[in-house]
Amino acid sequence: MKFDITIIGGGMVGGALAYTLSQGPWQIALVDESKEKVEDARLIALNEGSCCLLKNIGIWPALTPFAAPIKEVHVSHRGHFGMARITAKELKLEALGHVVPASHINTALFTALKKTNNVKILCPATLTSMTQHDETTSLTILSSNGEKTYTSDIVIGADGSHSTVRQLLGISTQKIDYEQSALVTITTLARDHRNIAYERFLEKGAIAMLPLTGTRVATIWTAEHADIMHLMQLSDLEFLQLLQQKFGYRLGRLLQSGKRATYPLQMQQAEQQQKQNVLLIGNAAHTVHPIAAQGLNIALHEVALLTDYLLTLPSLKGSLKHLPFNSLQQNFSRRLSHSLTALFSKDILPINIARQLGILGFDQCVPLKKKFASLAMGKAGQVPKLFLKNTE
Repeated sequence: MKFDITIIGGGMVGGALAYTLSQGPWQIALVDESKEKVEDARLIALNEGSCCLLKNIGIWPALTPFAAPIKEVHVSHRGHFGMARITAKELKLEALGHVVPASHINTALFTALKKTNNVKILCPATLTSMTQHDETTSLTILSSNGEKTYTSDIVIGADGSHSTVRQLLGISTQKIDYEQSALVTITTLARDHRNIAYERFLEKGAIAMLPLTGTRVATIWTAEHADIMHLMQLSDLEFLQLLQQKFGYRLGRLLQSGKRATYPLQMQQAEQQQKQNVLLIGNAAHTVHPIAAQGLNIALHEVALLTDYLLTLPSLKGSLKHLPFNSLQQNFSRRLSHSLTALFSKDILPINIARQLGILGFDQCVPLKKKFASLAMGKAGQVPKLFLKNTE
């Protein structure tokens, strides 16, 4: 069987790409190994560009009941003077972005995909082998019906950090192991969060508190593996008390914490993102530290760029030769995540002083804030059409 485009990986990135491309003239296959979506505890901070994409492809109405706007970002360092703030008001925006549980994004995308006429979902199914030819790729897919071979003009690996596509292509990666994990939970407050997102750097690691609907916040605590293991072993009350102590009272009194989940943290970059007519996107190409909340936003930026590019082509044959990737936006996002991790991990007096002066200077410089925010929101460099409002 022949497809124009085959996407390996049915998570948020693969699902978003399949649905975005379904509005073009192509026959698309989406291959996912999970019959039922596993519980995804992640809480996703979507920048304004990513929100625009989801609005432009019609997914946003299904997410609205679960999406909490970010009106202000507040950055501080525990035990040190100074803080930095960016507000939607000073940038003349309704919101800097929104926080949405990953499970709702997955549900909305797959509900929409099932209604398309040109996307065939192969699930549960696993890619077992791949052979590249001059203009097509042969794929062997294993499902409950046995193995079948398909051909495709373009193959896109959106299958995560342990990408099978990347391994079959023989593409190596550069890795930085931060020797950290992230603990994710939902915390209930005694008062309203006022739609402020907080990033609180600690002696080791950081705590992010991101607004959710109601009086709840998404709590992401990053620290060394042993420290996160210790946090996971605490009772709910002990964990809440320690969280209050480390984060402080900027959000008032913390009332309750929910189920805790953990994720290991590393930075990983594929040595190449493309090989002939096969392309890697999202975590398959680059996994970043969540400190700047840029991972999914980078991937959705790639989805939008790729869609813009393919829609301009008369044919998919040899179409990946001039991809518009490695943009200013993507390079900024990857470097921001790594640089913040390195900058706030050093507890040395001269660095502490310079860091706090930098935070104070940034807080007072509106033009610098605007430049930084445009990059963080996916609105700098090459801005794809789907990252802009009202593209219809």
